[in-house]
Amino acid sequence: MRKTALEGVDEINTAKGVSEATVKAIVAKAGSVAAVLNTRHALAKAHDWATKPPSAAAFAKAVAEDVNLLRRPILIIGDRVIVGFDRAAYDKLG
Repeated sequence: MRKTALEGVDEINTAKGVSEATVKAIVAKAGSVAAVLNTRHALAKAHDWATKPPSAAAFAKAVAEDVNLLRRPILIIGDRVIVGFDRAAYDKLG
């Protein structure tokens, strides 16, 4: 994670990969695998994860091998997560 210019907002830096534990924490805060799944990824398409997402544990293991399964950017604000480019959510940050 890296700090952003906004107080209390962290951005998940995926450049060096993401651990299974971090992915599980992101999924828990986001509420579901579907909320953070990059449905355009070849593996997600091959397994039809867009309609039937995997368990958090299976997803975390897959992301540890290929971080591109995560939608980005991912911002963590306390117990809240903003995934992808969500202008309305960003505007609320200030």
